[in-house]
Amino acid sequence: MRSAQTQAVTLVLISGIVIALAGAAYMWGKPMIEKRSTITQFTSAVRFMEDLDKEIVEIARSCVTPEACEESLSLPIRGMMNVNSNNNSITYEFVITQPLLTEGEIPINTGNTGEVAAYGEKPGVIMMKGETAGDVYKLRFTLHYRELYSERQGRGYKINLQGSGAGTSKVSITYSGSETLTSQGWYGGDLILSKINIQVV
Repeated sequence: MRSAQTQAVTLVLISGIVIALAGAAYMWGKPMIEKRSTITQFTSAVRFMEDLDKEIVEIARSCVTPEACEESLSLPIRGMMNVNSNNNSITYEFVITQPLLTEGEIPINTGNTGEVAAYGEKPGVIMMKGETAGDVYKLRFTLHYRELYSERQGRGYKINLQGSGAGTSKVSITYSGSETLTSQGWYGGDLILSKINIQVV
């Protein structure tokens, strides 16, 4: 009888120790798990923004008629995407569990972030910013299109985003034609606009 009681007490003690160790390991490992999860989200978002830029640029360069060119991409992380045609930009933000960046914006795909760049550079500039609101951390990515100027041709080229609104799941990209604006380029030459319609759902 005493042996059975001793075994029961031993079992309870061992179970308690195992639970305590598991709890300690979880509390110790949770920040590392969350950090790894945040890094994975960051990597997925960067890849998505680069793919989005690639699709928009490809459609702007290669499409001739609006009917022939349309692509769509799904957002990799549940968040909010906004299209701002006035600022010629797309913004994508989502909540993360660990802070990555809390002050200022950093460029993702180019070191030259000027509003006008030489023809041959990237037309779309991707910027990232971390934000903190109380206990909530957010990452915000902005894809902005600028003018590329060809000194040899004496004119500029620009992707012109159209559409507005916000969504959480998918973005659709459609070619809407081109337009030449006489003497409205940054250096006084003509400005050729490639119009891209963006719809987010």
